[in-house]
Amino acid sequence: MQRMKIVRKISALAAALLLAAACAGIAYYIAVTGDTRLQTDLLLTAAETAAVLDGAGRPIADISLKSANRSVDSADLPAHVRQAFLTAEDRNFYRHHGLDVKGMARALLANLRARSFRQGASTISQQLVKNTHLSGDKTIRRKLQEIKLAIQLEKTFTKDEILTMYLNTLYFGHACYGIESAADFYFGKEAAALTPAEGALLAAVIRSPNRYSPFVSPEKCKTVRDGVLAQMQALGYLSADACREAIAQPLPQTKHAARGAESYLDAVLDELESLPAFTPYSNRGGYTICTYMDANLQRYAEQLQTDADRSGKSLLILDNRSRGVLAWHATEGNLRRQPGSLLKPLAVYAPAIEENLLSPCTPVLDERANFGGYSPSNYGDKYAGWISARQALAESRNVPAVRVLNELGIERSERTLRRLGLTLQEGDRNLSLALGGMTRGYTLPELAGAYAALAEGGRYAPAAFIRKVLDAEGRTVYERHCAPQPALSENTAYLLNDMLQAAARSGTAKKLAALPFAMCGKTGTCGNGAGNTDAWAVAYTRDKLFGVWMGNADNTRIDITGGGLPCHYAVLLARKAYAAAAPQSFAPCRSVVRCSLDCISYEEDHIVRAAAPKQPLRYTFTDLFRAENCPQEASPIFAKPRANATLTRQNNAICIDLCHAEYYDYRIKRLCAGREQVIFEGHCAGRFIDEGAAQGMPCLYTVTPYYRSDDGERIWGEAETLPSVCLRKPARPPRRWWERALRLA
Repeated sequence: MQRMKIVRKISALAAALLLAAACAGIAYYIAVTGDTRLQTDLLLTAAETAAVLDGAGRPIADISLKSANRSVDSADLPAHVRQAFLTAEDRNFYRHHGLDVKGMARALLANLRARSFRQGASTISQQLVKNTHLSGDKTIRRKLQEIKLAIQLEKTFTKDEILTMYLNTLYFGHACYGIESAADFYFGKEAAALTPAEGALLAAVIRSPNRYSPFVSPEKCKTVRDGVLAQMQALGYLSADACREAIAQPLPQTKHAARGAESYLDAVLDELESLPAFTPYSNRGGYTICTYMDANLQRYAEQLQTDADRSGKSLLILDNRSRGVLAWHATEGNLRRQPGSLLKPLAVYAPAIEENLLSPCTPVLDERANFGGYSPSNYGDKYAGWISARQALAESRNVPAVRVLNELGIERSERTLRRLGLTLQEGDRNLSLALGGMTRGYTLPELAGAYAALAEGGRYAPAAFIRKVLDAEGRTVYERHCAPQPALSENTAYLLNDMLQAAARSGTAKKLAALPFAMCGKTGTCGNGAGNTDAWAVAYTRDKLFGVWMGNADNTRIDITGGGLPCHYAVLLARKAYAAAAPQSFAPCRSVVRCSLDCISYEEDHIVRAAAPKQPLRYTFTDLFRAENCPQEASPIFAKPRANATLTRQNNAICIDLCHAEYYDYRIKRLCAGREQVIFEGHCAGRFIDEGAAQGMPCLYTVTPYYRSDDGERIWGEAETLPSVCLRKPARPPRRWWERALRLA
């Protein structure tokens, strides 16, 4: 009996607590949604989406997105299109009254377990009011307002009207608001003509337009599209045959919008969607995007073509200081491609210089080699033996690059690439990275940002198209602050720039030498015996960068190399950009010094040694070093000249063999019978023969090498005294020697 009373008291207390919680919840709901009212005018399509301005603040011709939206009645759409969106977003749309209670309960439990807002279980009605009335904040307050508005929406409009408004206000990416605009952009047709595969693709894209666009990530797009089609079959909307046929349909390859500066606008919109603060529905009333575009350069890039054009292409001009893209034209879209040899400076030589593994003149062996089963070859299977790192990079030789990366290590290379905004996939961590062999590769703007870091003293910031975004009232909702981060030391960047100027003067990018000012340049080509797939060229000065890619989105083979047409395009872009004035030279780097080096040690021993103070210039060359890396060991030939002479007797004469006779003159003295005299002074071919030595008397020879500096001064070496030597006197014949000869006969 007592136990029953305790149970009743606990039950009453629990009921009271539940009632109190319910009352508190109702009170909170009323408090936070009291002013929430459905505004039917917001449910209509936006009259204006965005206006895009160039770098001078002028509207970009034909880019304004005013009146981009066109309404369509959901009843005029094919059933399979409506069913695709219901399958993907709200299967119970026609059975609920605005809320999916079971789905919300499941989402609540999932969120409690995860201790975050991971699932929302929003119906189409909830999505519509959220997109048109509310912010994208994931808060309880916003969710309660969404619930109230959805209930009001269901009481005001029919299901078909709600579906129509939903489809006409959805954002499909690439500045497409509404299904009619999306159908035109993605497929070049009206929404009423969409096939099951096309309808499923659009239903999939809205989940995350920046991730699932077929023009951004075709693999992900196909996966989610095919998932929607499979669910439609499971729900009975498609037969098995119709589903298989739809899954077999290819993704769209061409954007069907017809707007000026199309490539630049695409890049602007892609970047806009990637901004953390961006939501496609918050500024439907109109906003302004301020870009870095130089309208003059943009028009030139769009119209640039030659009679030799045989593939698609991408052209880019970048302002190095702001990292703003001044011009961008891409016939194949912003593709991610293997960079080929364009990666060598970034993945191999930059980290090797940074780690003090090499300097521009460091000798590297260029000959066939096997690196643990990997045997790279040079273009044309030609090898040069010992060459400098500068020459290896300028001529884009493969084996030296792999040799340096093998010594450097993949980990240090990856660390440098990461600081330059270039990430690797798991399959990229091998020695073929030195040659740009990769699984996914990079886009031209990504590579341009990395190369711009070299022009800016080793400080990296990504390339960008958007400078600022304003809302309809002119308030700044986003402003880019370019804050480059150190990726390489200043002296590494300076040395690499100097090496790439050599590539532009006499290497694979030598077409750039036609310009009346110095450029840094690098080319790259990807392909095999069947032909090439990608051809690259990047050229830059202190303030601007010019990037070119040529190839085809479908990997159709091309007969173009990076040093050919892409390099030619870079020349044309640079001429246009600097038509009014030549660019400034790179600022000096105080921690980089130019050292005079010994040719003989370099060429014969493959060792970098400093030239002696008075060494003749014809036996020296100069190159750049980090100040702390300048070689300290001087040339042994000219720092302390030594004869290293040897003495022999041959044919009753004294022979003195001399070392380094091609570089030295010699003074030779002979001491005999207490008398010392200079018997030779000047140049000798390598052997001196003394035929005037006295016979039968010991002689002592002293050999002193010297050379003449360029100002005529004699630089004397060490005097070397040779072992004493004596020529034998010929023996006298015996007296009356002929008598002895007759007796013997």
